[in-house]
Amino acid sequence: IMTVEVLKTKSKEEIFEFIRKQLKFNTKLSEQFRHIDNEKFKKEHRRFEMSGYESAKGKCTLFNSAILNEFAYLGIYDYTSYLFLDFYKGIPTLYLKYFNEDDNHEFEYSGYGTVEIIYNIFDKTIFSGKQERRRY
Repeated sequence: IMTVEVLKTKSKEEIFEFIRKQLKFNTKLSEQFRHIDNEKFKKEHRRFEMSGYESAKGKCTLFNSAILNEFAYLGIYDYTSYLFLDFYKGIPTLYLKYFNEDDNHEFEYSGYGTVEIIYNIFDKTIFSGKQERRRY
């Protein structure tokens, strides 16, 4: 398991690779497909649903939150009173309020992919130097 301390010693590209590996599809899934190029599939990973449109109320939010929650063990939520990633018409916006601070923040990531958005969330949380909420 990767730790924040180790991540802080990595380059941006190495952190991008860590994020991609964390979001890789389960190998049992690829074994179920017959007509795919396995080498290409190995390079694929889960991505945010960025359209913001939903076939059922809450579906997009649940899907995207599940991807973000893959990194909760690193403590991304420990620096904020709230952290929420929303997508509207393809534009991702991060809403957050730092723990023990009064300001509400919005960061728009138009043109960013899933890996870049997650890296920026790391930058705003675990790499921020902000006060961390004690959880233990």
